[in-house]
Amino acid sequence: MDFYAGFKKELIAPGFATDIGVLQYYYPMKGTLSSSTYNTTTRQRNADRQATGQNPNTTEAYIAQNFTFGPVSGFVKFSYALTNLFGFYNSAGSYYPDLTVNYDTGVWGLTLNGHVGYQYISNKVGIYDFSYTDYKFGITKDFGGGLSANVSYVGTDAKTVNGTPLYVSPQAKNTGRDGYLISLTKTF
Repeated sequence: MDFYAGFKKELIAPGFATDIGVLQYYYPMKGTLSSSTYNTTTRQRNADRQATGQNPNTTEAYIAQNFTFGPVSGFVKFSYALTNLFGFYNSAGSYYPDLTVNYDTGVWGLTLNGHVGYQYISNKVGIYDFSYTDYKFGITKDFGGGLSANVSYVGTDAKTVNGTPLYVSPQAKNTGRDGYLISLTKTF
């Protein structure tokens, strides 16, 4: 569950909303990452993280500046972890700056989308550096009436240790690899 509170107002000029707030990510249940499908290295690394007793609940403060210049819109945002970040040991002070830019082509309701961010995980331990850059390149089609579709190429430069990804799903799939995202959204 995500809880947030903040303040958003066009302080600079119309189309330039400033947003300041706090986010709380709350996980009512915690599981262990000990599936038999993990290889020994991944299972041991995840067991080591879980053995520290770290709680995945996270509180972040953020500040964002939205902008609009004709057909170009987007925002610059900076998030700062006030607590440990999603169960990473001793990671309070981690941060995430990001930039999102959209360009309305003016043709058939198509908008080009771009995003880049950097998740810094403070206090890396040993050889494990969980920090990474993420990115997205996409196109959105507005069908009107609050309905839109998007196709994007997304990815990260998330690291591996001895060929084993640092970010894996419970099924031992590399969640930091590049891929495509297709979505259909309806806004009410």
